[in-house]
Amino acid sequence: MTKLVVIIGITGNQGGSVASTFLRDPAWRIRGLTRHPSSTASRALTAEGIEMVHADLHKPSTLNNVFKGASLVFSVTDFWKPFFTPANQEKAKELGKSIGRYAYELEVDQGKNIVDAVAKETAGLDDVGFVASTLCHAGKSSEGRYQELWHFDAKADIFPGYLKETYPELARKTSFLHTGYFFTSWGYMPGRWFAKQPDGSIQMQFPTRPDVLIPHLNPRTDVGPFVRALLQLPPQSTLMAASEWCTWPEWMKTWGEVTGVRTSYKQVSVEDFDKEVPGGAGKEIGEMYEFSSEYGYNANQANTLKTWDLEKMGIKIPTMSLREYFEAEDWIAAGILPY
Repeated sequence: MTKLVVIIGITGNQGGSVASTFLRDPAWRIRGLTRHPSSTASRALTAEGIEMVHADLHKPSTLNNVFKGASLVFSVTDFWKPFFTPANQEKAKELGKSIGRYAYELEVDQGKNIVDAVAKETAGLDDVGFVASTLCHAGKSSEGRYQELWHFDAKADIFPGYLKETYPELARKTSFLHTGYFFTSWGYMPGRWFAKQPDGSIQMQFPTRPDVLIPHLNPRTDVGPFVRALLQLPPQSTLMAASEWCTWPEWMKTWGEVTGVRTSYKQVSVEDFDKEVPGGAGKEIGEMYEFSSEYGYNANQANTLKTWDLEKMGIKIPTMSLREYFEAEDWIAAGILPY
């Protein structure tokens, strides 16, 4: 008899990767949650045999029964889409809040609604029955130095904060997946990832120290394998999903080798980011890079398992390397290379 995995955000990068992984295993069947079951992406997943169900993370009534019968639930919440939605930016102004604070509240709302609904089905879940994509709490980890790194703290305030405080039984069946810097994140601020220099070279400009080891992740292909790895570990495990670990200068060096472009790295300030992308996004992203420099991307949490910890246990996770990703990307079509 097949087991059921319910995937939140199945039409996105992380959820799509989880779906791709479980589709290859006949022991599992998949239910995907989406606000738009009739969309092209949803219909494509239905054609692959996935049960697509309507759900809106901001409307708890639509989450009734969607997790019924599940052995496993994968959860992901969204900060950036609410952040960049013009209507939310206007609403934040009306409320006298920054868009960062308002997007934080919206992501927290998503997370609470997910946890409340999944908790109703706790008894039917496997020992590792709930896997939540999350991040560390920047405010607590930095002892208050970073109080407005909203997209970190929103996730951590729910996973594990609200979950453990409100539903200890569900928490005992939950494991946490921390996700590294996405391979694809250069699309948000290409001018900082690939700053064109007068001599024709390209320079990466971040507030992260050049010697800091960074976890990098291809969310499209590699989240699923890391979720499967968590099923081999005890419940309440925390795992850093990283396709590759390297410093930012090493990232840029590899990109230059693939593209044939001379590259360099320069450490800049959060203020530089804030000037380039006003309205809060530049500061939010810049502080993330600075936080990584000072505290490590997951605040150097000792209980977070890394790739090398899994290898010592005999667990090898298939991932895409940065070089492979660079070779597959069309940098000319992306506008990064001129021809």
